[in-house]
Amino acid sequence: MKNSADEIISSAYDKIDLDISKIMVMVLTFFYGTGYLIQSITLRNYGVYRFEAVKLQYIEVGITFTVLLLLVTLMPVSLFHAHFRIRKKSNLPNKKIGAAGYLANTYNLLFLVLFLALFITQNEWNSVLNFPLGKYEINLNIAFSIYCAISIFVLIILPLVEREIVKKNVLVKPLFWIFVEPIRYSGVLAGILIDLSLFNTFTWFQVLTIKGLTFVLSAILLFGIASVIIFYMRKLGDKRSLHVLFAVGSTGLLLLLYICINAYVYSVVRHIPMNRGGKLPLSIAHLITKQEVFKTIPIHDINQTNKIISIGPVYVIDETNDYFYVAKEESGEWYKKWVTTFAIKKSEILYIRNERVTNGGPRSNQL
Repeated sequence: MKNSADEIISSAYDKIDLDISKIMVMVLTFFYGTGYLIQSITLRNYGVYRFEAVKLQYIEVGITFTVLLLLVTLMPVSLFHAHFRIRKKSNLPNKKIGAAGYLANTYNLLFLVLFLALFITQNEWNSVLNFPLGKYEINLNIAFSIYCAISIFVLIILPLVEREIVKKNVLVKPLFWIFVEPIRYSGVLAGILIDLSLFNTFTWFQVLTIKGLTFVLSAILLFGIASVIIFYMRKLGDKRSLHVLFAVGSTGLLLLLYICINAYVYSVVRHIPMNRGGKLPLSIAHLITKQEVFKTIPIHDINQTNKIISIGPVYVIDETNDYFYVAKEESGEWYKKWVTTFAIKKSEILYIRNERVTNGGPRSNQL
């Protein structure tokens, strides 16, 4: 009997391991597939048609895309259900108002953390924010630290205070209206203030916000259609109807996913630094060669000294086994059009000197 139980447990563990392996393979395939599509569509817009089919960077690009996709679809819905369910089951007053406040604080904090992690470089961290309610000499890193302190108090300390007030059962409702709710919504106002400050300070963020609506709307449409398909698949009991619905629905979802990827390339990917799965250069390069032919390339600052030619500074947009694809450093309109690129053979380059961008790079042309 004991052996039989051990066999059942062992079989269950094997099944769990198998399911986890399948899920991991599917997730990695999704990351790789979406990353490949994003990179290929982006590079074709730059005029680059030679790109590698096997590249681990595609997984990084796919993860970044998926994180932003979930940020504007699944995350707000999940937080909405979680906060209102917890609040409904508790004995705390102001259930809807309290849940709405917690939802706004939690989502804005997560949004800002992910936004800063994906989009912000050192140049923006050290920039002075342009506050909408007055001019204050506060850098982004200091302002964000203050906001994090407020959010931590509102999301962690305040719930304990709420429950202590209810436990004491003394002037519960007046204390909530006079003390708890103003503190809770001060966190909401602080989040709105820092969001507006980012919008006022950085021109590229304004472009991202406006153009990014195409990605947000396509992502919401993708998520909405997927939810409808899942809902009807649960309601239908006929296997033939399920198969037809799955076939039609999966085709529609793939089409919507492709539209969503194109919207992402159009509006978002150029704003994300290269080391986070985007195309914003973080360094400028000087290409050193002996070949006279490079004198004819219309790139700013080509110097010749002792038969050594320096091409640059330029942005390296992409590289393959054979070519560097570069754009001029002074390529303005970075987010309004696809800049001109030049393909240079690696075999003609003696060495490259890379310098870290400290002035915002292409973003500085937008300010």
